[in-house]
Amino acid sequence: MATSIEPSRIREHGTVVTMPSNGYERIAALREIVSHCQYAKVDGAAIDLFSASAIIRIYDAFNPQNQEKYRNMTAPVMAHVAFKITGGAK
Repeated sequence: MATSIEPSRIREHGTVVTMPSNGYERIAALREIVSHCQYAKVDGAAIDLFSASAIIRIYDAFNPQNQEKYRNMTAPVMAHVAFKITGGAK
């Protein structure tokens, strides 16, 4: 049974699910979480406002070369890196 994965969709109860095809779409989805003060699923993981905010804050602070590396990570890995840098993960 083959199923297609849609790039972005809204689930029945309002949860936005995004399966980005590139890093720019991933960053855009995370910025949407921050701008709407909501959580969403990105790369199959639920990302809350706090995590998305930390990811975007770190992404914006990086130079262009590191931004490229960072945006090509999956959202859960990006969150882990952001919390390691900010000291949020112990």
